[in-house]
This record gives sequence, structure tokens and C-alpha cells, in this order.
Amino acid sequence: MNDIVIFAQTGTIATLGRAGDDPETSTPLATVYLLKDGWHMKLTHRHDRFAWSGPYASPADAAENYTPVEATGPIPRLAV
Repeated sequence: MNDIVIFAQTGTIATLGRAGDDPETSTPLATVYLLKDGWHMKLTHRHDRFAWSGPYASPADAAENYTPVEATGPIPRLAV
């Protein structure tokens, strides 16, 4: 079962977090935006093209399909 819940939602934006976390003090896991073709999710801790997914029918649909940041995109590489 998915433990991701909607912390807050307006008509065009929603924030997602873990069930049981305090929305006032916890950093959201993702933000869901209403764009022209549906709802799109942006992972909070990722800042590349792999951070985005969608479109989804609703923020609840995005929460149900949440994928942890560690499992998205290529493995980060360290320069040595």
C-alpha cells in the first residue's frame, strides 16, 4: 500500500508527503501542478528531467503512482 498522502491542495497545485508526517514541519516529497494536459508531479529533491512525471488525472492519482527519488532516472555519478 502507498503511504503517500496529499498535504495541501488548491485548484492548480498540490503537495505530497508521507502519511504520518506533519505538513507544517516536513518537507514535501513532491509537488503536483495542473498543466494544460493534466496534473504533473515534480519530485522535491531532484532537479533534472527525471524529476517530472505525468500527466495524471488528479493529485490523488499522482500520489498513488509516486516513485521514490532513488528509483528515478540514471544513477548519479561522482567525478573523481
